[in-house]
Formats: sequence, C-alpha cells, structure tokens
Amino acid sequence: MDFNKLLHLNLGAYTRNIPLKNSFGNVYPVLNDELLTQMLDIQPGETVLDIGGGSNPFSRANTVTEPFLTHNAHRSWAGIDTRFDYVECFAEKLPFQDKSFDFALSRQVFEHTNSPLDACEEMMRVAERGFIETPQKIFELLLGPNPSHNWFVSLQSDTIIFERRQFIRHPLGHLSLSAVPSSPELQVLTHWELKNLSNVQYYWEGAIKYEVFDDPAGFDYNKQDHASQSHLDVALCALRQGGHYLDHREADAREAVRLKPDWALARSTLGIILWRQGKLLEAAAEFANANKLDSREEYAHNAHLPAGDSPVLVGFEDTLAMDETFYKRFSLCSYFDMNAYLHRPHVIL
Repeated sequence: MDFNKLLHLNLGAYTRNIPLKNSFGNVYPVLNDELLTQMLDIQPGETVLDIGGGSNPFSRANTVTEPFLTHNAHRSWAGIDTRFDYVECFAEKLPFQDKSFDFALSRQVFEHTNSPLDACEEMMRVAERGFIETPQKIFELLLGPNPSHNWFVSLQSDTIIFERRQFIRHPLGHLSLSAVPSSPELQVLTHWELKNLSNVQYYWEGAIKYEVFDDPAGFDYNKQDHASQSHLDVALCALRQGGHYLDHREADAREAVRLKPDWALARSTLGIILWRQGKLLEAAAEFANANKLDSREEYAHNAHLPAGDSPVLVGFEDTLAMDETFYKRFSLCSYFDMNAYLHRPHVIL
C-alpha cells in the first residue's frame, strides 16, 4: 500500500490536494471507491464482501449484506442499490462458508451492531483480510452520534476498542448539525484530509485485534424508548441549529412517531420540520395530532397557526436517568470533564 501520494479533490468552488498520510497515520480514502480499491490492494480476481453496505455499497463488492432490505431507519432511510447482489442478514451472523471471500469491508456499520464481538469474529471467519471504518469516539462525543449507534469506537495501538454508549440524548447537542454543513473546509477536513482522526480506519490481515466493554445499563437501540428518544433528540437539535438536512431530520422525527405514536412532542417536532419544508398540509395534520394528545399552549398555538405566524418549537422538559448518570459521572463543578471521559473510558459506575 503506497500512501505517499496526493488525492485531488474538486468540490466545485473549493479544490484541494489532499495527502494520504498525516501525523495520525495513513488516510484511507473511503469516499473514493476506485482509489480505495487500490490502497487496499484488492486484485481484479478477488472476491469482496461489503458488510452492511446499505444504499451505498462498495463498488468493488461481489456481495453486499444488509440487516433490513426494506426498513432502513438505521441507515438514513435510503433504499438499496439494485445493481448489487444483496443478502439479508446481520453482521453478527453471516450465512457464508469459512473463507468464502478474499476481502471483507465494512464502512460505518460496526458501531450499529448488537455485538461487535460477534461481528468481528464473523468477519474474520468468512474473509482472509479486511477493513473496518467507524466514527471515532471523541468525534461522536463532541459532534454527536447517529441515533442508532450502540457503540463508541477508538483505536489503541493495533487494537480496536468498542465501548457501549452511555447516554441517550447527546450532552453537547449534536454540534455537527450546524458546524459541518456550514463549512466546505470543515467537510474536507472531516471527511477527507483528517478522515483517520474523525474515524477509526482499521486494516487487518489474518485476525482482528479487538476489545469490547459492554454495559447492560447503557444505550440499546433495540429498546423502543431509547431509539425514539435518540431520533427525536437529533431532530430537535437540528431545528435549534438552523435546520440543515431537513429531509433526514424528517425521517428521524417520523421514526420517533412510528415508535411512539402517542408522543405529542414527536408529532409537533415532525410538524415543524414539514412546515419548514413547505409541506403545510402535512404539517397542519401533525400539529392537530399533537394538540389532541396534549393540550399545552404551544401545541394549541401550532394547531391554530395564524397566517404569517411561525410554529413554536417545544423541547424536552424531562431528563433521563441514563443521561443524568452520565453527566454526574463526568461533571466537576459546572463543567463536563472531557479528560476523564476520554482517558477513563472502561470504568462502569
């Protein structure tokens, strides 16, 4: 693998030559499949498995797995790419013979799994070598995780570390929802030039070295209340920060409504997202639903919105026990102790 080269990136008004090696190590260009194939030294005749490829499979993949081919809330609600051969299964239980593939790749998937231990073992079982990419723990904390991320991931020497997420609503309000979309330069740094800092990029041959630190009291996306609260938290944070990517945030609010149809706050939040997109009739219906479920003044205002007026955004009025435990553990006086969180990650209190 030769990382001593430059990648020319052209984003229209913004162009840049990006090195594939920096102070943090090698940078795998995961958003450029052709170059990534070269960097991973995947040969023309080799068989490739993409684990959890979703709507954007690795272009070199012979087979793509996906846990849900129809319902795709965990992967931004996009459909599958019908040009590829899909197999419906979980990363923890792959229906393939031992060493069926020369190479297995998984991008932005293992943080979603129910058991990263089983996912790692299965990846090693079916392939000779492979590549895993996940968000980096520090960036998940600072900028905010996807609603369905069960695990925070980091790299210590040659070992990939999985830790159970310890909160439901993000303690810093999903800062990336406004910071990253508003800056082409920050997008380039996050997704290209410093991709190996914002993400764990793990290449392996023969075996994956990993450790898993679980906590049964931590976040579990399979639990209806955890999932609904997490999706709605992202939607509300996005609205407070300018309303970027409203189509995705609409999907978050709809998932919260699907999981908890009698939740007035979810209905009202969905209504505001629809209203901001100009879907006024759909918005009015959701405002009416919220008002039927809860008679509070703000919901009544939205349900009978005067012409030219704007709906009122309502936020969470309660706190969650898991989140309070997390804040208490890492709070000193009036500030969040980031150093303690980053350097004492495996102690479960």
